[in-house]
Amino acid sequence: MSFSAEVRNELIGKLPSAAHCRKAELCGYFVYKGRMLSDGSLEFVTENPAISKKVFTFLKKSFNMGFVAVTRKAEGQRRTEYAVRIPDADETAQLLKELRLGTSMEREDGLTILSEDILSQSCCKRSFLRAAFCMAGTMNDPTKSYHFEIAAPEESVGRIMAEQMESFGCVPKTTERRGNLCLYLKDGNSISDMLNVMEAHGLLLRYENERSMRDLRGHVNRKVNIEISNLRKVAKAAEKQIKDIEFLRDTVGLGSLPEELADMARLRIAHPESTLSELGEMCKPPLGRSGVNHRLQKLCNMAEQRRRII
Repeated sequence: MSFSAEVRNELIGKLPSAAHCRKAELCGYFVYKGRMLSDGSLEFVTENPAISKKVFTFLKKSFNMGFVAVTRKAEGQRRTEYAVRIPDADETAQLLKELRLGTSMEREDGLTILSEDILSQSCCKRSFLRAAFCMAGTMNDPTKSYHFEIAAPEESVGRIMAEQMESFGCVPKTTERRGNLCLYLKDGNSISDMLNVMEAHGLLLRYENERSMRDLRGHVNRKVNIEISNLRKVAKAAEKQIKDIEFLRDTVGLGSLPEELADMARLRIAHPESTLSELGEMCKPPLGRSGVNHRLQKLCNMAEQRRRII
């Protein structure tokens, strides 16, 4: 099961006790998959049976109306749809009035007009965002990458969703995907905050644990990469120093060099893998890293000068 599916399952299992929160969450479901039928009735359709059951439960708890739950095959397809229908036109009108929902000219059968009045309280905003994620949200496994996204059913609804997220300190970026406005977060802290906003507390703990492990692995890998890079630089520098020393040995002889340089030349040839600090400890008397580097640099300069003469 994907991380998105696990988050969705936890959110579906969240059942707010307050009627105003249930209404806000119903708004979230209906603006995505609610549609008006020609006879004035209202229908909610989803491929997720758990969401269908939750919508039916919320309607039953909050409204004294007649509801019908139907399982059927999607038209022209093999997949199963789960529908919750309010067959009475008057009761449908009353429900839409309670939820502050309406249709627009762009989607005459869709409930795309959403009133922000029903989302005035913080707890109601949480409920609405919870429904939006259940209907059109995705989230990457934190062990792989940080990405949280919710597709909006319409631009006007997307703007309201963005304002809601911002009210909790989570400022989303926007993009268009398959003709839909998408709100997304790529910052680990903001994604963590959104899980908390939607009250997915179980997955939040797991997310933070996975995130901590990922950050730790990244820190260790960066340190290892830096160490490897430094070792490569040391090895490359040592290789050049040895070539220059061997050139001096074969052309002028190490015995012709000043004693301190000749000793350093012999040490470097004898210990090609040693660091400057390690070479300094072998000197008599011991020499600091900068002193070793100075002498080796003098040897390299002498080799360059000799090559120009030859």
